[in-house]
Amino acid sequence: MSKEKANHLEKLRKAYEAGHLDEDTYRFLLSGISYEAETQSGAIAQGPGATAVASGGVNVAGDVGRDVIMGNVYHGPKTSDPTEALRIYRQVLLHSSASLPLRGVDIGASDAGRGKRPLGLANVYVDLDTTSKKHFVSFGDEKGTLEQRKEREPQPISALQKVIEQEWLILTGNPGGGKSTFVNHLTHCLVAHQLTPDGTWLAQLNDWPADQANILPVVVILRDFAAALPADLPNKTTPNDLWHFITNQLKQQNLAFATEALRDRLENGRVLLLLDGLDEVTSTAIRIFVRDAVVAFLKRYPRNRCLVTCRILSYQKPESDDDPDLRLPSDFEIAEIAPFDEAKIDRFIDAWYTELVQVGTVRAQDQEGVVQRLKTAVRRSDLWRLASNPLLLTVMALVHTHQGRLPDARALLYENSINMLLWRWEEVKAGGKKETPPLRQLLLDAGRTEMDLKRLLWRLAYEAHQQTPADAGEEAVAAITESRLMRGLEGLKRGDWNWAHKLVAAMKLRAGLLLERSPGLFTFPHRTFQEYLAGAHLSTQGGFSVEAAKLAAEGALWREVILLAVGRLVHLVGDNDKPYALVNRLCPTTETDSPTAWKNAWLAGDLLLEMGLPTVQEDNGWGSELLQQVRKRLARLLALGKLTPRERMEAGDTLGRLGDPRPGVCTREPDLVPVPDGKFLMGDRKLHEIDITQPYAIGRTPVTN
Repeated sequence: MSKEKANHLEKLRKAYEAGHLDEDTYRFLLSGISYEAETQSGAIAQGPGATAVASGGVNVAGDVGRDVIMGNVYHGPKTSDPTEALRIYRQVLLHSSASLPLRGVDIGASDAGRGKRPLGLANVYVDLDTTSKKHFVSFGDEKGTLEQRKEREPQPISALQKVIEQEWLILTGNPGGGKSTFVNHLTHCLVAHQLTPDGTWLAQLNDWPADQANILPVVVILRDFAAALPADLPNKTTPNDLWHFITNQLKQQNLAFATEALRDRLENGRVLLLLDGLDEVTSTAIRIFVRDAVVAFLKRYPRNRCLVTCRILSYQKPESDDDPDLRLPSDFEIAEIAPFDEAKIDRFIDAWYTELVQVGTVRAQDQEGVVQRLKTAVRRSDLWRLASNPLLLTVMALVHTHQGRLPDARALLYENSINMLLWRWEEVKAGGKKETPPLRQLLLDAGRTEMDLKRLLWRLAYEAHQQTPADAGEEAVAAITESRLMRGLEGLKRGDWNWAHKLVAAMKLRAGLLLERSPGLFTFPHRTFQEYLAGAHLSTQGGFSVEAAKLAAEGALWREVILLAVGRLVHLVGDNDKPYALVNRLCPTTETDSPTAWKNAWLAGDLLLEMGLPTVQEDNGWGSELLQQVRKRLARLLALGKLTPRERMEAGDTLGRLGDPRPGVCTREPDLVPVPDGKFLMGDRKLHEIDITQPYAIGRTPVTN
């Protein structure tokens, strides 16, 4: 045993004996020392190709006896020194933001003592762009006059550049678009730089202003803030509403001693407030309260920077004046995250396999081959649209890494990924040993199968979704208490709470499908996994089409659940009849003019796409008939200008993929409308008369190429 390793073990033992660690935490951390003491050498790793924290919860940047961090909880002595308090606070932030948010992406990287570290977020992170563009003019390298350069194609503005430019920013994106990952990456690079200013971390935040290099990130998960609010909301918000939540979080993390130092930072305008998931708040009333509490807090501390993230469809102008406006005031600039383009997709795949070589999951000599195979696979027409979503691209990389190929449908991708996250590749990690891995052995002891456990998780995900208010935002993430999980597991081996407790412990340490976000509170790795699991439960219900149509009427909360339920029925079960019955129920032959009916028609179109357009087209019975029915209804939706502009645009995209029946839209021969000769007024600010001497024709529907 090396002297350094022995020192680490001795410090950990002293921390345990001093009462800073309970026995379970001590033993878990003890198992991680063997790898970390030999590979990390007591210093924060620098930049790409390195991670910043220990896999077992030991923060190797400081003294193990002082800075033992498990999850996002500090287990060490208190301090009255403000500088030291903020150093420890940053260490906790560093630890909690170091790895990919999707735990379980590597076969064993999350397990202490296996000789592998977690995948470093900084090592596979790809910069996000926004949909905003501008001309980036170079005065040194490019040829041509300034006017010529300005005429060239404008370039996307990155999400990071938007944060730099705007002191208060709303960053919107699609589910899995990278909002939370961006928050984690920004947090991690800032605190890593502040802890090791001689390193290369700030270089990863291109053009970050030098005078903001020491700004202190304060991360608030808004769904947690909402959950902590009293049942009877106060009539008026105050700055203390959010501040009390922040201080209570510090207490739960054993960081109460950092409260005053943090307040001093706020008073002096030296904080970057990162508010993640505005749309994850559970109801309209609570979301209004949260919005107003954020505004009140920022008015109290106006000199600080603020970034808020939210799903796109949850941050729209209300359809009518009677609907509440859930958006933040105009002090906030709005930017929308753009999907990955081809270059970013390829960059992620390169970085993914480079990192897997570093952690020992993939052999260096195999890297070039597997990279090329994945790049080819994601270019399949049915997967290319998914690859532009960072989460789904990660899912595809995960499945491809361990299966060598990609399945044919989105539901299959999630099913394969969930199997890996749930079982953590225990057979692989067993390394040929004869004993059954612990999670499976516990199920065998109870006479239960893997499917019994999966069905329970389906139901838990569905019930959590079901208990969410009908007016909830799209990303109202489930919070499953340990007692609820225990009751469900106890039902698998009735009356045996000890067995249920062991199963929960095994899932905590070895499974990646349920994550303990805070003591006694579990969530799924990402909202889309919860939606797939809830969809799996829905797909098993009798009267599927009736139940799914009822859920669709409750709003956008259930949209992804229904889509994934249909995908599972078609691609895993081989049942087309139930999805067809649902499409017919959502888009009947009789047209109804109401927002719900138009949204149902749009959903019906997406359901046909989820089933697979070739499958539907080749069905000479119900499928082809329903396809024509939905196409006509969506064309009516567009012609009549129904729904909000954003929804109408997406419904139009659905129609385009289904095959727009309007003349001249999806055909080579345009539907031309004759325009006679004569005079007409043209222009906006400067109206002027134009005389057309020759008649001509123009397409009825504008089409761009």
